[in-house]
This record gives sequence, structure tokens and C-alpha cells, in this order.
Amino acid sequence: MAQTSRSQPISAQVSTARVLGRLSATQSLALRRLVAWGLEVGLLVSSVALPWGLGEWVRRQADPAGSVIAPTTVELNPVVATVQTAIARPLGISRQRLVTAVPRLTNLLWFTALVLPVALTGSQIYGLATRGKTWPKAWLGLQVVAINRSGVGAYATLVRELGRWGVPTGAAYGVWLAIGAFPSLPWLGGLALVCSLGAGATGRTNPSRRAWYDYLAGTRVVVLRGGQVPSRYTPDPEDGEGQRFDQGWGPLLSSSPLVGLTTEEYGGLTAIVLSPDASAEVLGPRGWRRHLPVIAALAGVVALGGLGALWLDRRLPAAREDNALFLALVENLSRNATSFSDRQAAALALASSQDPRAIPLLVDMLAQTGDPDLLNTLQQALVTLGPGAIPPLQRLNLALANDLLTLPAEQRLVPQLRQRTVKRTLTKILVLHSGNLNQVDLSGTNLAYVLEGPDNFTLLLEQQNLAGIIWRNAVLSGARLRKAKFYNPGDDGLADTFDDWVSDFSGSDLTEASFVAAHLRHVGFRNTSLLRANLSNALAPYSDFSGANASSAWFIEADVSHAIFNGTSLVGADFTDADLTAASLVAARLRQAHLAGATLTTANLTQADLADANLSGANLTGANLSQTLLTNSWLTGANLSQANLEQADLSGSDLAGVVFTGANLTGVNLANARFFTPEQSQGDSFVAIITEPDAGHTLAGVDFSETLNLGGDQLEFVCRQGGLHPACGGGF
Repeated sequence: MAQTSRSQPISAQVSTARVLGRLSATQSLALRRLVAWGLEVGLLVSSVALPWGLGEWVRRQADPAGSVIAPTTVELNPVVATVQTAIARPLGISRQRLVTAVPRLTNLLWFTALVLPVALTGSQIYGLATRGKTWPKAWLGLQVVAINRSGVGAYATLVRELGRWGVPTGAAYGVWLAIGAFPSLPWLGGLALVCSLGAGATGRTNPSRRAWYDYLAGTRVVVLRGGQVPSRYTPDPEDGEGQRFDQGWGPLLSSSPLVGLTTEEYGGLTAIVLSPDASAEVLGPRGWRRHLPVIAALAGVVALGGLGALWLDRRLPAAREDNALFLALVENLSRNATSFSDRQAAALALASSQDPRAIPLLVDMLAQTGDPDLLNTLQQALVTLGPGAIPPLQRLNLALANDLLTLPAEQRLVPQLRQRTVKRTLTKILVLHSGNLNQVDLSGTNLAYVLEGPDNFTLLLEQQNLAGIIWRNAVLSGARLRKAKFYNPGDDGLADTFDDWVSDFSGSDLTEASFVAAHLRHVGFRNTSLLRANLSNALAPYSDFSGANASSAWFIEADVSHAIFNGTSLVGADFTDADLTAASLVAARLRQAHLAGATLTTANLTQADLADANLSGANLTGANLSQTLLTNSWLTGANLSQANLEQADLSGSDLAGVVFTGANLTGVNLANARFFTPEQSQGDSFVAIITEPDAGHTLAGVDFSETLNLGGDQLEFVCRQGGLHPACGGGF
């Protein structure tokens, strides 16, 4: 059974026996496939990297600090946000690095970075399924052909491409996790590259030059002469690989695995002739055997249903017993309990039952009673029930806080007692379940300290593991949180990954709170009140203090490297000997702040206000002090090597012993700045002799030519120290 058409010219047939040039056929095929693979990878990566990179550049231009939300930003496109969250966990990307607001142009570019690779991949798969070619393959004279079909087809194309890209990528990801390279993305990229090359190299291990995914999909790659596939081939069972050499034109397509199958091709059309036995084998089993999969599936469903019924049958009696016990306890508590001891016993029994239905009942009792003894009993019962009692207690806490604001003084006693009980109950639950509180939401909870009155209370959670608790807009003034942990690396044990447990205090009132030696890595303090708070010796790298009020706060010897203080009020704050390496303090208000001995290497202090600040002995190597206000500040002995001081205001500041090596002093205002402190020596006479100390050569080679308001005495000192200025050639 065959249909004939005009035969193709010989020039249109495949030649893998010899290719013009110096390379053999095998080498030519391997090289072409490698180049085509590189072009396909390059196109795919570029379709993602280019729009994403442009979008990131636009975002950073709109927000140079990398964290301050610019007025022109909008919420991240929902599709992009969903994809960002979906890939963050498997790739180990920290939640703190996820972007939520971007400029409109960035939104468009990032959405393009999602759509473009999908469109490119779809076009490539369509080209392979219909023509056996992608653009790189067509350009290099390659074509994917099917072994037993006239065309590759969609199914075989999907199988081939999943085996070609998906399996190596999955293998690379598994190796990445197994060798402990997670979450290093460069390692993942390198492993994916190696695995992909290895998958392609399997085509060099057999005479047919077919990679393993070609065997999987029943395809092979051939080199074209004239741009077309040969129109005539028949399987050759004598060839070990099922290949045939047709009139010297080289190995063509693998033989069919089907018994009794012969093929005839003319003009690109294939006729398949099957014997009755072979057709039965190809077309599959007849009669009831066709329905074996359906019968097996139904049997599996029936078996699962039976197991489920058996499980329910065993569970129902226990559930009925628990329900009967709960109802009996409720009845005793509401009707039969006539004395305090009866109510106490019923409440404690309800708590010991661990029935979640007991929680709202006990919280309602707490909201209605004013008996101090019963309040203590209810506190004990709710603590026994654990974190499940937090949400209703939180709601009661907010309601009582509002009542205390609106009720007259003579009616506040009972609400005050209830509020103290709620606060103590919440505190005890946090203590007893320390280390298991990730994503517990205490937003808006009022746990403020009260020094006097029946509701006196101080939140004391020192040395507790409180990682992952959400404290947004909570009132925690006066809290004692010394050595508490608010960060945990999560189940993978690796810091800065998606599963980290990180607390969030954004918008909270932490006035006079104590975080001494607390673990605060990545913790959010955005727009928080930290007035007079104590964070001395705290470990708070990468924490976000943007927009917070931390005036008069203590950060003595704290590790706040890479922390964000953009727009933060730090007036009078004490950072003595603190580590502020690579911290961002853009537009921060640091008037009268103490930064003596602090490490500010590569910190960003653009447009910060450091007037009257003490920076003596501070290390500001490579720091960005562009447009920074440093009037009347103390910089004695500070290291400003390689710092950018462009257009900074240093008028009236003390610069004695400052190292300016390699610093950019363009446009710096040095009016009345002091490069040395005169020493007065008292001789035998009544006339005091002022001597200039020997400052060494700290200004040698420093360019002062573009500074502003440099006076005569200053110029004389600069020139004598080896500084560079046009006036130094005039005899200074």
C-alpha cells in the first residue's frame, strides 16, 4: 500500500558520511549540535535576563538605596509576584529580598521577562513538532526526525524536550541540595550547565549518535544537505543500531521495533503495511483486555473506599465519647457549678480535655468575670490549651484596651484585672511554647508595661525563642527582651533562605524596650518607635529600621551591618563601636549621634544629617557621604580613605588626623574646618606660644583642588602635608 510522488533530488538527501570541510561527518554533527544547543540556551537566558536586568536598573534608578519605596512605585504585578514567591522557596531566596513595589516600567519589563521565554519556548516546540527544526538548528543545517513516523509530532517533541532540559535541570537541583551548595545560585547554574552538556554527550557513546532523550522520544538529529530529509528508507535489522546505509549516503533512521512492519516512502509520504498478526500487536489487545486499566482503577477506588469506611468506623466511637465528655463538662460549668471549687474544677477539666471548643468558652468566661481567683484559674486553663488560645485572647486584649480608654476611672477596675490576666496568659503561652511560634500573629496586641495600678504588668521574655512571631502595630513599650531570639534559620538550617523564621515589629511601639544582646537578623522595624530603646550588643545584621524613630536609642557594640536605616530618626543615638559595615543610612537623621569607633566601611550615608555628631576614630573607608551634612562634627582620627564626600558640608568640623587617601572631595565645603588642634606651650614668659602638632602626611596626595571655602591657614597646612591644590605651587 503506497502512494508515489516525484522523487527528491539527490542533493536534498542527508549526508552524514562526509561533509565538506576539514571535519568528519561525526565531528561536524557533534559541533553543530553543540553550537545549536548554545544558541538555544543563549536565546532562552537572554529572553529572561535582558528584560529583568533592565527592570532592575530602572528600579534602582528610582530607588538608589534599594529599600525606600519611591512615590512613583506601584504594587508588583500579581503574576510576577506569584512567580517570585513560587521560586523563592526552592531556590532559597530570602523573604526579605522579595520585591513588593516597583516603578511602572519595571512592572512591564518583569512581566515581559515571564512572557517572552514562554513565547520563545512555545515557538521552538512548535517548530520541532511540525518541521523538526528550531531557528538555531535550521541555521546550522540540523533537523530532528522521527524513527517510525513521517513527522516528529507534538507528543514526541514534548517528551524529547522534557528529557533534554527538564531531567538535567532536575538532576542538577538534586546534586545542588545533596552536596550542600544550596542556596548558592551560581553553583546551581554551573551544575545545570554540566548536567545539560552531559545529557547531550550521551550521543557520543553509540554509533547512531543519538542522545538518551532521542531514544526516549524515538527521534534522531541529522545533518541536511539541501535542507530536506531523505524521502526513502527501510529498516535494516542486520545493523546493531537498526540503521541502514542507503547507496553510500550514511546511517539514516533506526529500524522499527514492530514485528511484521515494513515502510515505503516516496516524496515524503510514508505507507505502513502490517500483517494481521503485526497489526494486532500494534493496535493492542482486543475484547475485555482493553478494559483492564479501567477495571483496575475501579477496584482501587473500591478498596480505598473500604479502608476509609473502616477508619471512620473506628474513629466515630472515640469521637462520640469525646463529644459526650465535652458536653458534660460544659453543663457542669454552666449549670451545676454552684461554688468556686466546682467552677474551678470544671474549667481545668475542660482545659485538660484539649478540645479546641473549650477555648472560646473559657475566653468568654474571662471576659465576664471579675473574681481574681477565677481569673487566675482561667489563666491556668488557657495556658494549658496553648497557642490555639492566642487569637481569641488577642481579640479580647484589643477590646479591653479600647474599654480602658473610654470608661471613666471609677469603672476601670474590673477591665484592668481582666487585661492583666490576658497579658499574663499570653506571656506564659509564649514562654511555654518558645521555639514553636513561627507565624503566630500578635499584630496590634497591647502588651505595654504598666508601672502602677491593678493592671501593673511588664512583658518579660528574656532569653526566649520568639522567632517568626508577627508583632506588627503591637504595643510593647517597656518590654524586657534581653537575649531573646527573633530569628531562626528554619528547617534547612541555612541563614538567609526562604524558610527562615523572622519576626516583624513594623509599626510597633517599642519605646524603652530592651533588646540587649538579642538576635535580630533580618527583623523588620519599619516605622517603629524605638525611642530610648536599648539594642546594645544586639545581633541585627540585615535588619530594616526604615522610617523608625530611634532617637536616643543605644546601639553600643551592636552588629547592624547591612542594616537599613533609610529616613530613620537617630538623633542622639549611641553607636559607639558598633558595626555598620555596608549599612544604608540614606537621609537618616543622626544629629548629635555618637559613632566614636564605629565601623562604617562602604556604608551609604547619602544626604544624611550628621551635624554635631561624634565620629572620632570611626572607620569610613569607601563610605558614600555624598551631600552629607557634617557641620561641627568631630571626625578626629577618622579613616575616610576612598570615601565619596562629593558636595558634603564639613564646615566647622574637626578633621585633625583624618585620613583622606583616595577620597573624592569635589565640592566639599571646608569653611572653618580644623585640620589640626593647636597646642599651647607655656614658657617662662607670660606669652603663650601656639604650636602646630606634627600630623605626619595624612593628606599626602589628596586632591583639594575642587573643595570650597578653603582658607589661607588651611591651604598652608594642606600644602605642607603634601596635599594637592593649585595654590600649593605659589610657595605654600
